[in-house]
Amino acid sequence: MESDLTGDWMELALVDLEARKAKIESLIAHIRELQSLGTPSGPHSPGGVRPDAFLKMSIPDASKKHLAAARQKQSTTDLMAALENGGLPPVKYNTLYTILRRREKQVGDIINMQGDWALREWYPNYRPSAKDPKNGTDAKEKKTDSSTADEEVSA
Repeated sequence: MESDLTGDWMELALVDLEARKAKIESLIAHIRELQSLGTPSGPHSPGGVRPDAFLKMSIPDASKKHLAAARQKQSTTDLMAALENGGLPPVKYNTLYTILRRREKQVGDIINMQGDWALREWYPNYRPSAKDPKNGTDAKEKKTDSSTADEEVSA
């Protein structure tokens, strides 16, 4: 009698496992079909940013989040597209550049490296060249120019 109970239990387990196996094989076939169609997997936009990724975020915070997710430097136009794909309203190039430049100067967590934006933590030794904000020349150049001008006046 014990052998009948053992056999029934095993038979039930096998039936359950066969049913699970059929479901898994069906899912695998469905995923392979989607792959063959070239359908993107998941609710992402073509740029890899979810349509709701930046909702209720400020532009600097959304930019920082995108840079952290992308894990590479991004141009201003790339950031514009990513922010728009992530749910923020469209923003002009100059507006985004100005906002990020202000963030760079005030907070310092985002930096501009020759036109591309990056996170400061990626480049801890990066130091931007010192520019004179009035005329765009290096501070060292200005000092040498003023010293030569002083010499000319005293001569």
